[in-house]
Amino acid sequence: MAETDWGKSGGLTTKRKRIMIYFIEATRSLIQTEGIDGLSIRKIATEAGYNSATIYNYFEDLEHLSLFGSVCYLRDYVLALADSLHEGMNARERFRTIYRCFNDIAFENPDVFYNMFFGRHREMLGDVLRIYYYELFPEELSGISESMRRMMVAGSMFERDSVTMKEMVAEGFVDPAKADITLELIIAAHQSFIHDAWMQGGTLDLDAHKEKFNQLFEYILNAAR
Repeated sequence: MAETDWGKSGGLTTKRKRIMIYFIEATRSLIQTEGIDGLSIRKIATEAGYNSATIYNYFEDLEHLSLFGSVCYLRDYVLALADSLHEGMNARERFRTIYRCFNDIAFENPDVFYNMFFGRHREMLGDVLRIYYYELFPEELSGISESMRRMMVAGSMFERDSVTMKEMVAEGFVDPAKADITLELIIAAHQSFIHDAWMQGGTLDLDAHKEKFNQLFEYILNAAR
C-alpha cells in the first residue's frame, strides 16, 4: 500500500476509505443476488461504478475483496449480540448466546460463512476484520463490550471462541485441561453443520438443524467440566 494512502495518524485516508467502502458494499450486494460463486472483478467494478483495474489499487484480488463483502453479513450478528448479551450473564450463558446468534445468521447464509471462516482464504480473515472494524466501519461494534470486540476482530474460530472459553475456565465451567480440545470439537462440529446447510440449500429444515447442533454443543460442553 502506498505511503500516500495513509493519513498522519497511520490510518487509511478518507478518500481510500470511501472508495474501499464503495467496492465492499457492491460486493455485498452481488453476494446477496448471485452468491459467492457468482462474483467477478468485472461485476463488482460495474456495480460500484469504477473500472476493473481500480479494484487492484485497493484490494489484492477477488478473494480478498470477497472476504470484505462477506464480513458485511456479520452486521446482523453484531446487532443480535448487542441485544441478547446482558450484564449478569455467566460465561457459559454468553458462550451459548454467541453461538445461537451466530447460527441464526450463518445457517441462513452458509456459503458466505463457510467461505469466510473455513474457506481457502480464511488465513486472510484476521487482517480483513481489523481493517473492516478499526478503519472502515468502527461504528458497527459500538454496542458490544470490549471482550466481544476482541472476539469480533479475531480471525479464526479458535481465536474467537478462546475469548469466552478463558472466561468459562475462570468461572469453573470448563476444566482447564479440557479447554483446547473442547474448542476444537465444537468448531469441527460447527464447520460440519455449516457445510451441511450449504450443501442442502433450500431443502434444509433450519430449526431442526439448529436444534441438532445445540444438542451436540451442550453435550460437548457438559463433557468439559
